Amino acid sequence: MGQSQRLTAATLALMAIPIVQAEPSGPRFEFSKTSRILIDTGGPGKFDECQAKYPCVLKVGDEWWMWYNGRQISDCNTSSIGLAKSRDGLNWTKSNEGNPVFRHGPKGSAAENQVDHPAVVRFDGRYHMWHSIRDARNIYQVGYATSPDGVNWTRENNGQPVLRPGPAGKFDDRQIFHPTVLRDDHGTLHMWYNGLSQVMQLGYATSQDGIHWTRQNDGNPVLAAGTVGDTREGSVYNCHVIHEQGLYRMWYTAELKEHYGKFAPESGAIRYAESQDGIHWTRDPVPTFYNGPPGSIDEYAAFAPFLVRRDDGKMWMYFTIMHLVDVPAGKDARRGRISLALPTSGQD
Repeated sequence: MGQSQRLTAATLALMAIPIVQAEPSGPRFEFSKTSRILIDTGGPGKFDECQAKYPCVLKVGDEWWMWYNGRQISDCNTSSIGLAKSRDGLNWTKSNEGNPVFRHGPKGSAAENQVDHPAVVRFDGRYHMWHSIRDARNIYQVGYATSPDGVNWTRENNGQPVLRPGPAGKFDDRQIFHPTVLRDDHGTLHMWYNGLSQVMQLGYATSQDGIHWTRQNDGNPVLAAGTVGDTREGSVYNCHVIHEQGLYRMWYTAELKEHYGKFAPESGAIRYAESQDGIHWTRDPVPTFYNGPPGSIDEYAAFAPFLVRRDDGKMWMYFTIMHLVDVPAGKDARRGRISLALPTSGQD
């Protein structure tokens, strides 16, 4: 056999060896936690004395505005929505003297106990806020309010829910809550939300007017708990979706271990998924990050991400952190605050 024949045979032999794709070493979008507390719980008697969480951030003129949920200390459950402002996105000052800009509803209303998890979108010269509401029966639904200035809010639809739990047997037949909303170039509104029957899963609905919503995917979840990489998700919830480069990009929270009221390392993660139609999602096999180790500011939980594309093209992630405090037996020991993660790679 000549040299050229020997080389050809060697080349063919190499070509016959199957090529094994390496598993990704990191997440599609990499973020590094800053370990900074941007929004802390409020002082004695404030509406957010127990928890300050669920950030929603928009650029308003030269400022960044953040609407967030606050829960009062009496039961760590009754909640309203506050507003904070920042010039740089890092240093925040609570507005309205630390009082809410949108309070829970009156007795007997659908929002009697809670308004929380604001999803604010600005269009047609107004601010539009979809949010969770909870009544005296502890039923969560989705409400809708509008504002001329982002501060003074009016309940729409006569204060009634704009999205209610689904029919019996559906994934959201008990509760629906924690919406994320975006508006496309044609004026259609898209909402992804938590649905609960047995476990939390994510549903999808669309609307032309913000009041009348049509469930997509035949009313079935568009993102359900599953095995991703080498981890099993117990529930998926509290997502944020943006649309860019022809893709819907979602960051969501995955429960990995049940740990109510106690610490559990890597009990939850923020994860990334993407979709072309908002219904069929491909998940990143590598979590964006987990909740922190013992002693960290997010040792109990890290969840409810909100992504902002900055003027330099980089994305910042605001998210809720939780730790536990010593309280009398029977009291809620969880304290929620808001932190920030900055990009390290994968931002295009």
